[in-house]
Amino acid sequence: MAKAPAVVLCSGGLRSLVCAGLAAREMRIAMLHLKDHRVTATQALAAYEQQVAHFKPLKSWQLEAGFLRQMSLPPETAGLVTSTSSDPQSPLIPLRELQLLSLAAGFARQIKAGTIFWGVQYDPKASDALARNIELVQVYNQLLEVLSPETPLVVRTPLMGLEDHQLIELGYQINVPFAATWSCQMPGERPCMACASCSRRLRAFRAAQLQDPLMTIKK
Repeated sequence: MAKAPAVVLCSGGLRSLVCAGLAAREMRIAMLHLKDHRVTATQALAAYEQQVAHFKPLKSWQLEAGFLRQMSLPPETAGLVTSTSSDPQSPLIPLRELQLLSLAAGFARQIKAGTIFWGVQYDPKASDALARNIELVQVYNQLLEVLSPETPLVVRTPLMGLEDHQLIELGYQINVPFAATWSCQMPGERPCMACASCSRRLRAFRAAQLQDPLMTIKK
């Protein structure tokens, strides 16, 4: 029996890579990357293209999404922004998660996919982050039932609740290409090794007692 199609949201980072790897084991994946004009957009896109070459999806999209950055709130009105993701300004984009999932839903309908895979990342230091994301997915799936009752579509988050080192261990188990990722908050030919995102990545690989192939290659 042929595998069913699914759309995977792919940022070029670690979580979306592992999420794509899990999805590809059971479904025919299509990959969606949003060019949202972050500082490291070039590096994120290059990582995404390497992942496309690895997974060979049934379809891939590079969506121009500069409008997300255009609606960003000014930092002085949003308070101090701190983030360990590759886009430290992402918390300034209003309703960002809802917009990402809505775009993915549109492309899922285009290829008659019934599943969206989302490797959602959250700040482990925020006490309510996990519960908030779980509730968001539940509510969004309910919304999809109302908007598209004739064509079932569901968001799946197989990495929800995994700690960073568990993510790395899982990625090694399913043999995903960690070298084809970008986590650093700074643009350049190699990771800065000093920003919050690089520090989080280093801690994750050390806790998993595994080597980061990206860091090995870039030395």
